[in-house]
Amino acid sequence: MQLKSTDRVTIAGLPGTGKTTLARYLAALCEPRVLIYDPLAQYDGFKDENRYIPKSDSLTEFDSVCRQLRMRGNVTFIVEEAERYLGQGKPLGENAFDLINRGRNWGVGIFAVTRRVQRLSKDFFDLCQHCFLFRCGLKSREYIADMIGWEDTRKIMSLQLYHFLHFNVETEESSVYVLKLGMQQRVVEGEAKEAHLGGRATKVDIKQ
Repeated sequence: MQLKSTDRVTIAGLPGTGKTTLARYLAALCEPRVLIYDPLAQYDGFKDENRYIPKSDSLTEFDSVCRQLRMRGNVTFIVEEAERYLGQGKPLGENAFDLINRGRNWGVGIFAVTRRVQRLSKDFFDLCQHCFLFRCGLKSREYIADMIGWEDTRKIMSLQLYHFLHFNVETEESSVYVLKLGMQQRVVEGEAKEAHLGGRATKVDIKQ
């Protein structure tokens, strides 16, 4: 599996399913060219220059950070609780709008991490190259099915803890993976019911 640091990516799932663990793993691959918008202060261990803890849920504050990233360029922007800032029906600031729609021209990727994918802007979802989908809530399923179809959505409904479905939007191909936790976190590909027993080790590259 290969991602580009300039991609738009959605990482979604219920609390405790592994989405932030995956996001931390991807953030580490992007260092030092990464900025994490961290409203829940979950990314301890990253340098201060690589994480931003907002003072509030203010969209003005979020837009101010997006403005700095526009000027800086060449960075991957990981947004936790993304539905708060890139939410369906929420008014985006000028800089946030430009970053979503034109950020690739400046070398800026956006990885949106959310517990409530049904509240995430469909405009953002439509621009994604990759979706990493952990087990989700009832209200999320119809939204996901509308985007990727019911066949893959049914796979998500039966996922075990720390398993996720990777959906490549450009090729419309999907695979099930499991996060292997330990001293060295890694991602392993395989069917959900067999992933703990083995499977092919898969290198997740972030292409700068």
